[in-house]
Amino acid sequence: MASVLFLTAYPMIVPAHAGDLAKLEPIGFSDDGAVFAYQESGIQDGSGFPYANIFVLDLDKDRFIRPSPIRVTLSDETSTVADAMNEARSQASILLSDLMPEPRPGLAVIENLPTDLSTDGKVVRFVPRLFVPPIDAATELRLSTFPMAGPELCEGITDTAGFKLNRIALAEGEKALTLHEDTGIPFSRGCPTDYEIRQVRLYMKASGGYSGVAIIAVESYGFEGPDTRHIAVPVPMD
Repeated sequence: MASVLFLTAYPMIVPAHAGDLAKLEPIGFSDDGAVFAYQESGIQDGSGFPYANIFVLDLDKDRFIRPSPIRVTLSDETSTVADAMNEARSQASILLSDLMPEPRPGLAVIENLPTDLSTDGKVVRFVPRLFVPPIDAATELRLSTFPMAGPELCEGITDTAGFKLNRIALAEGEKALTLHEDTGIPFSRGCPTDYEIRQVRLYMKASGGYSGVAIIAVESYGFEGPDTRHIAVPVPMD
Protein backbone atom coordinates (compact mmCIF):
# COMPACT_ATOMS: atom_id res chain seq x y z
CA MET A 1 0.00 0.00 0.00
CA ALA A 2 1.39 3.34 -1.01
CA SER A 3 1.05 5.31 2.18
CA VAL A 4 4.11 7.53 2.58
CA LEU A 5 2.83 10.95 3.46
CA PHE A 6 5.16 13.23 5.37
CA LEU A 7 8.26 13.25 7.49
CA THR A 8 8.61 15.61 10.40
CA ALA A 9 9.96 15.72 13.94
CA TYR A 10 7.65 15.63 16.95
CA PRO A 11 9.46 16.91 20.04
CA MET A 12 6.09 17.29 21.75
CA ILE A 13 2.67 16.46 20.35
CA VAL A 14 -0.25 18.10 22.09
CA PRO A 15 -3.80 18.30 20.73
CA ALA A 16 -5.11 21.85 20.37
CA HIS A 17 -7.64 23.67 18.21
CA ALA A 18 -5.88 24.60 14.96
CA GLY A 19 -3.98 22.24 12.73
CA ASP A 20 -2.85 21.80 9.14
CA LEU A 21 -5.51 20.59 6.69
CA ALA A 22 -3.78 19.80 3.41
CA LYS A 23 -5.61 20.90 0.26
CA LEU A 24 -6.19 17.92 -2.05
CA GLU A 25 -5.91 18.38 -5.82
CA PRO A 26 -6.14 15.34 -8.11
CA ILE A 27 -3.84 15.60 -11.14
CA GLY A 28 -5.50 12.75 -13.00
CA PHE A 29 -5.09 9.35 -14.62
CA SER A 30 -2.78 8.29 -17.42
CA ASP A 31 -4.47 7.67 -20.77
CA ASP A 32 -4.46 3.89 -20.22
CA GLY A 33 -5.74 4.25 -16.66
CA ALA A 34 -2.72 2.49 -15.14
CA VAL A 35 -1.39 5.52 -13.22
CA PHE A 36 -3.01 8.08 -10.96
CA ALA A 37 -1.42 11.25 -9.60
CA TYR A 38 -2.50 13.77 -7.01
CA GLN A 39 -1.13 16.75 -5.12
CA GLU A 40 -1.63 18.12 -1.61
CA SER A 41 -0.44 21.44 -0.26
CA GLY A 42 -0.72 23.79 2.66
CA ILE A 43 1.06 25.58 5.48
CA GLN A 44 2.79 23.46 8.11
CA ASP A 45 1.54 24.02 11.61
CA GLY A 46 4.36 24.87 13.96
CA SER A 47 6.84 26.09 11.36
CA GLY A 48 4.49 28.15 9.18
CA PHE A 49 6.36 26.95 6.07
CA PRO A 50 4.46 26.26 2.82
CA TYR A 51 4.65 22.74 1.38
CA ALA A 52 3.44 20.75 -1.61
CA ASN A 53 3.59 16.99 -2.18
CA ILE A 54 3.00 15.10 -5.43
CA PHE A 55 2.21 11.37 -5.46
CA VAL A 56 2.24 9.20 -8.59
CA LEU A 57 0.72 5.76 -8.06
CA ASP A 58 0.92 2.57 -10.14
CA LEU A 59 -2.64 1.31 -9.65
CA ASP A 60 -1.96 -2.30 -10.62
CA LYS A 61 1.04 -2.70 -8.31
CA ASP A 62 -0.26 -0.32 -5.61
CA ARG A 63 3.05 1.45 -5.22
CA PHE A 64 4.60 4.80 -5.98
CA ILE A 65 6.44 5.40 -9.21
CA ARG A 66 9.81 6.94 -8.40
CA PRO A 67 10.94 9.63 -7.90
CA SER A 68 7.54 10.24 -6.32
CA PRO A 69 6.51 11.01 -3.67
CA ILE A 70 7.93 14.43 -4.42
CA ARG A 71 7.85 16.64 -1.34
CA VAL A 72 8.71 20.32 -1.25
CA THR A 73 8.84 22.46 1.89
CA LEU A 74 10.07 26.02 1.53
CA SER A 75 11.75 27.03 4.79
CA ASP A 76 11.08 30.71 4.24
CA GLU A 77 7.97 32.32 5.69
CA THR A 78 7.92 34.84 2.84
CA SER A 79 7.30 31.99 0.37
CA THR A 80 3.75 31.04 -0.54
CA VAL A 81 1.90 27.79 -1.08
CA ALA A 82 1.84 28.66 -4.79
CA ASP A 83 5.65 28.83 -4.73
CA ALA A 84 5.82 25.36 -3.17
CA MET A 85 3.32 23.98 -5.70
CA ASN A 86 5.28 25.43 -8.61
CA GLU A 87 8.50 23.88 -7.29
CA ALA A 88 6.85 20.49 -6.79
CA ARG A 89 5.40 20.57 -10.31
CA SER A 90 8.82 21.50 -11.67
CA GLN A 91 10.43 18.53 -9.93
CA ALA A 92 7.65 16.21 -11.12
CA SER A 93 7.46 17.57 -14.66
CA ILE A 94 9.56 14.90 -16.39
CA LEU A 95 7.80 12.05 -14.60
CA LEU A 96 4.34 13.43 -15.32
CA SER A 97 5.08 14.28 -18.93
CA ASP A 98 6.39 10.75 -19.51
CA LEU A 99 3.46 8.99 -17.83
CA MET A 100 0.56 11.34 -18.48
CA PRO A 101 1.29 14.09 -21.02
CA GLU A 102 -2.45 14.76 -21.04
CA PRO A 103 -3.84 13.75 -17.63
CA ARG A 104 -7.40 12.43 -17.64
CA PRO A 105 -9.36 13.85 -14.70
CA GLY A 106 -11.87 11.03 -14.54
CA LEU A 107 -15.06 11.54 -12.54
CA ALA A 108 -15.35 12.29 -8.83
CA VAL A 109 -18.18 9.89 -7.98
CA ILE A 110 -17.73 10.64 -4.26
CA GLU A 111 -16.46 13.91 -2.81
CA ASN A 112 -16.64 14.17 0.96
CA LEU A 113 -15.37 17.66 1.69
CA PRO A 114 -14.19 18.56 5.22
CA THR A 115 -17.02 21.10 5.32
CA ASP A 116 -19.66 18.36 4.89
CA LEU A 117 -20.84 17.43 8.39
CA SER A 118 -23.54 15.02 7.18
CA THR A 119 -21.25 11.99 6.92
CA ASP A 120 -18.36 10.49 8.84
CA GLY A 121 -16.72 9.32 5.59
CA LYS A 122 -16.77 5.65 6.55
CA VAL A 123 -19.33 4.24 4.08
CA VAL A 124 -19.87 5.36 0.47
CA ARG A 125 -21.99 3.91 -2.32
CA PHE A 126 -21.78 5.04 -5.93
CA VAL A 127 -22.34 4.23 -9.60
CA PRO A 128 -19.65 4.90 -12.21
CA ARG A 129 -21.58 7.05 -14.67
CA LEU A 130 -23.86 10.08 -14.63
CA PHE A 131 -27.22 8.59 -15.56
CA VAL A 132 -30.51 9.41 -13.84
CA PRO A 133 -31.94 7.03 -12.91
CA PRO A 134 -28.74 4.95 -12.62
CA ILE A 135 -28.27 2.17 -15.17
CA ASP A 136 -25.11 0.68 -13.61
CA ALA A 137 -24.64 -1.59 -10.64
CA ALA A 138 -23.65 0.19 -7.43
CA THR A 139 -20.33 -0.21 -5.63
CA GLU A 140 -19.99 0.20 -1.88
CA LEU A 141 -16.81 0.91 0.08
CA ARG A 142 -16.58 0.66 3.86
CA LEU A 143 -13.74 2.04 5.93
CA SER A 144 -13.19 0.88 9.49
CA THR A 145 -10.59 1.95 12.04
CA PHE A 146 -9.05 0.00 14.87
CA PRO A 147 -6.55 0.69 17.64
CA MET A 148 -2.95 0.20 16.54
CA ALA A 149 0.30 1.22 18.14
CA GLY A 150 2.00 4.07 16.35
CA PRO A 151 5.68 4.34 15.48
CA GLU A 152 8.32 5.31 18.04
CA LEU A 153 7.58 9.02 17.72
CA CYS A 154 4.07 8.36 19.14
CA GLU A 155 5.34 7.14 22.51
CA GLY A 156 2.83 8.12 25.18
CA ILE A 157 -0.04 8.53 22.73
CA THR A 158 -2.62 5.79 23.25
CA ASP A 159 -5.30 6.54 20.65
CA THR A 160 -3.40 5.93 17.39
CA ALA A 161 -5.32 3.90 14.81
CA GLY A 162 -4.97 1.87 11.65
CA PHE A 163 -7.62 1.36 9.00
CA LYS A 164 -9.17 -1.22 6.73
CA LEU A 165 -10.97 -0.53 3.44
CA ASN A 166 -13.38 -3.11 1.99
CA ARG A 167 -15.37 -3.29 -1.22
CA ILE A 168 -18.68 -4.84 -0.23
CA ALA A 169 -20.58 -7.48 -2.23
CA LEU A 170 -23.97 -5.97 -3.11
CA ALA A 171 -25.29 -8.38 -5.73
CA GLU A 172 -25.57 -12.13 -5.98
CA GLY A 173 -22.33 -13.62 -7.28
CA GLU A 174 -20.16 -10.68 -6.21
CA LYS A 175 -17.31 -11.16 -3.79
CA ALA A 176 -16.30 -8.82 -1.03
CA LEU A 177 -12.74 -7.60 -1.38
CA THR A 178 -10.30 -6.14 1.13
CA LEU A 179 -8.58 -3.26 -0.65
CA HIS A 180 -6.27 -2.38 2.23
CA GLU A 181 -5.68 -3.43 5.82
CA ASP A 182 -2.95 -1.95 7.99
CA THR A 183 -0.52 -4.33 9.62
CA GLY A 184 1.51 -1.48 11.07
CA ILE A 185 1.62 2.32 10.99
CA PRO A 186 4.58 3.68 9.02
CA PHE A 187 6.70 6.46 10.52
CA SER A 188 5.77 8.64 7.55
CA ARG A 189 2.11 8.68 8.66
CA GLY A 190 2.88 10.35 11.97
CA CYS A 191 0.45 9.52 14.81
CA PRO A 192 -2.90 8.95 13.08
CA THR A 193 -6.13 8.92 15.05
CA ASP A 194 -8.83 8.75 12.36
CA TYR A 195 -9.46 8.18 8.65
CA GLU A 196 -12.18 9.16 6.18
CA ILE A 197 -12.96 8.40 2.56
CA ARG A 198 -12.38 11.87 1.16
CA GLN A 199 -12.90 11.17 -2.54
CA VAL A 200 -13.48 8.35 -5.02
CA ARG A 201 -12.48 8.96 -8.63
CA LEU A 202 -13.15 6.71 -11.62
CA TYR A 203 -11.80 6.84 -15.15
CA MET A 204 -13.46 5.08 -18.08
CA LYS A 205 -10.67 3.50 -20.11
CA ALA A 206 -10.74 3.50 -23.91
CA SER A 207 -10.13 -0.25 -23.77
CA GLY A 208 -13.21 -0.72 -21.60
CA GLY A 209 -13.87 -0.84 -17.89
CA TYR A 210 -12.79 1.59 -15.22
CA SER A 211 -9.76 2.55 -13.20
CA GLY A 212 -10.61 3.67 -9.70
CA VAL A 213 -8.96 5.17 -6.66
CA ALA A 214 -10.16 6.07 -3.18
CA ILE A 215 -8.37 8.96 -1.51
CA ILE A 216 -8.30 8.55 2.24
CA ALA A 217 -7.91 11.53 4.57
CA VAL A 218 -5.60 10.76 7.49
CA GLU A 219 -6.04 12.81 10.66
CA SER A 220 -3.03 12.80 12.96
CA TYR A 221 -1.57 14.70 15.90
CA GLY A 222 0.30 17.86 14.98
CA PHE A 223 2.03 20.71 16.79
CA GLU A 224 -0.98 23.02 17.02
CA GLY A 225 -3.86 20.61 16.46
CA PRO A 226 -4.94 17.75 14.19
CA ASP A 227 -3.18 17.57 10.82
CA THR A 228 -4.69 15.99 7.71
CA ARG A 229 -2.84 14.33 4.83
CA HIS A 230 -3.99 11.90 2.13
CA ILE A 231 -3.42 8.30 1.04
CA ALA A 232 -4.55 6.82 -2.30
CA VAL A 233 -5.89 3.25 -2.43
CA PRO A 234 -6.59 1.57 -5.81
CA VAL A 235 -10.21 0.45 -6.22
CA PRO A 236 -10.62 -2.43 -8.71
CA MET A 237 -13.94 -2.11 -10.53
CA ASP A 238 -14.10 -5.50 -12.25
